Amino acid sequence: MKRIDFWGRDENDERLLEEVINGLKTATCTPKVWYDRLPNEEKSNIGDILEAFTKKGVHRATIEITDFYEIPFGKIEGEIGEKIAKGENSTLEEFVEDHIFSWKEPLEAEGKSLNDDTIIVVEHFKLVSVVGDEVNK
Repeated sequence: MKRIDFWGRDENDERLLEEVINGLKTATCTPKVWYDRLPNEEKSNIGDILEAFTKKGVHRATIEITDFYEIPFGKIEGEIGEKIAKGENSTLEEFVEDHIFSWKEPLEAEGKSLNDDTIIVVEHFKLVSVVGDEVNK
């Protein structure tokens, strides 16, 4: 089965996984340049079932991909922007700020830039099941 790990500010930050488990986070995204580096068997399609793991490698939840698309970062606005932000459990402004914080420096370290034309891959999902009762085991 495919797996997914959610980003965190450090090795103990399980906030995003906790939001998934609590039904608050229903979308995730990444710059296409990073997504394209995944082996084909790890790339998602609508209907795929993914196991979500903690940073310590503990399986905590299972999700199903319900929508998948690419969009330029600068087009995260209006109705589609609100849909993505809501799925990320944030406002549109928070979504943009959080992802600039998360992506700008790592992309620049690779000689890439984060700008309005940067293509991102967006995956919407639904929670299928939760494993255990604590995120940080």
